Amino acid sequence: MSAKRSLQKVEVPPLGGCTGVAIEARPPKGGTPAPENRPTHCPRSTWSRGSRDHSHQRRAAFTLVEVLIAVAIFAMTSSVLMSAFVNALLARESAANYDLLNADIRAVRMQLLLEPNLEDAEDGDEYETLNCGEASWQAQITPTNVVDLFQVQFNIRFSQPPEGLPADYSEMLYLLRPTWSESDERSELLQDKREALQDSRGGF
Repeated sequence: MSAKRSLQKVEVPPLGGCTGVAIEARPPKGGTPAPENRPTHCPRSTWSRGSRDHSHQRRAAFTLVEVLIAVAIFAMTSSVLMSAFVNALLARESAANYDLLNADIRAVRMQLLLEPNLEDAEDGDEYETLNCGEASWQAQITPTNVVDLFQVQFNIRFSQPPEGLPADYSEMLYLLRPTWSESDERSELLQDKREALQDSRGGF
């Protein structure tokens, strides 16, 4: 008849999230211990923790396709920004050239305004500018119905205009120049205005 075994509970510390109690069978005195172990309970999440950590590391890294897409986007953005920067530089240079051209136009126009004689103003002259080389100018002058008021078609040609700008320039001016009027023409205009004024008053 076999001796009865005495059972003793042995607490097993939790390891890796596993919990449970191991059962050890102790025989009577003089016998050989024959432990009987029962499996403890371990949650499923404990065994799959390592696989989840490994997959998380793989998701944190960039794939080759993602890197190529990022490089392509960066290249397109850099190209657009560089194009905008170049256009801004060209616009700034063009504005500076226009300022130089306008300064020379004002200087040549002053030569016309300083000309006291009508015939010399129509013949024009040449003027050495600061930025556009030599400027040749002439004027087509037409008297108006107003005393000492003239319509002037002013034309300029520059020998060395700024890059990208035309060499020819023209404008229409109305100038009040008493020295360009002849005395007989002024007298005729004044007489005509006087008669027109008298006729308008006689109608009332």
